Amino acid sequence: MPPQLNRGARQSERGFSLMEMAIVLVIIGAVIAIAAPRLFDKKSETRKVFREFILAGKDLRSKAKLYGTTYRLAFQLDAGQQNWWVEKSTRVTLIDKKKFENERNQSKETFLKEEPKKPSDFQPDTTIFKKKQVLPKGYSFKHIESGTQEVVLTEGVAYIHFFPQGLIETSAIQIEEPKKNIWTLVYNPITGHSDIIPEPKLLKDLAR
Repeated sequence: MPPQLNRGARQSERGFSLMEMAIVLVIIGAVIAIAAPRLFDKKSETRKVFREFILAGKDLRSKAKLYGTTYRLAFQLDAGQQNWWVEKSTRVTLIDKKKFENERNQSKETFLKEEPKKPSDFQPDTTIFKKKQVLPKGYSFKHIESGTQEVVLTEGVAYIHFFPQGLIETSAIQIEEPKKNIWTLVYNPITGHSDIIPEPKLLKDLAR
């Protein structure tokens, strides 16, 4: 009898141990299921934000070559107006740094609602986006840097141009995410390839 009792006791202990392990695994699984979306949601949202810029850059480079005209990404950088859209040149356009600086300072028109008093070399294009694109809540443009215009803009309107020859204006886009991390998107001016850098970078830093 005693040996049988000891065997039963050992089986009971083993059964309780397995049950306890099962309960622990269930609890861990439940915690992961609840916490995982919170841990990865922001990172996923950040990837989504940059993916839109990458796809837009590819589309604009292709369109510029296909139609033989200049396109550009336009950015509104003022607080409370963190948005961006696409514009198309109405004629052959050369990049004049002073001209675009004046245009940027005088730009107060709303997207597809008000006609400018003077004819502009560029007009909003809705073949890619039907309306202005707005950054998700908590995201913001830190600055847009243009190599050709040699300016770093933190407010007002900024532009990145895509030329018929397949070239892209040397540029960098810095975006801050809700956790205050700053990412930099850089378009390769020759190949059109986009690089995402998980830290704030200036073009002069990347040229070294």
